Amino acid sequence: MKQNYFNITLVLLIIVFLVLGCGDAKNAKVAGEIAIADFHQHFNNGQIGEIYNTSHSNFRTTTPVEDFNKLMSAVSRKLGKVKSTANQDWNIKVFNLITSVVMVQNTEFEQGKGTETFTFEMDGEKAVLLGYYINSSDLIAK
Repeated sequence: MKQNYFNITLVLLIIVFLVLGCGDAKNAKVAGEIAIADFHQHFNNGQIGEIYNTSHSNFRTTTPVEDFNKLMSAVSRKLGKVKSTANQDWNIKVFNLITSVVMVQNTEFEQGKGTETFTFEMDGEKAVLLGYYINSSDLIAK
């Protein structure tokens, strides 16, 4: 009898954890899209500090502000402002009740193109920048 209660309790706990994790996962793609739009708006307005300051603490720990400013300055100088972006791929993972989303974007800038990869960690309903990478032959060639 005690074994049955234990099994039922265990199953209920697993269901609760799955539901909690899936709630973030369900909204992660939309939250990521909103975060990318905010990132691009700040980038176009020259508000690189705002991007950095609102990023995840792990991003700020692993990426010195000077390095991030140099990268974004080079992107701005060589590629210009973002004109448009389209989702190429996305992936959502839930591990230890932490939801992360990776969004790969084909982005057109004023003076070239690039593939941007954004990694976000969900914080409630908001996607917080955890990683940023850009691959662009136009960035290298100019």
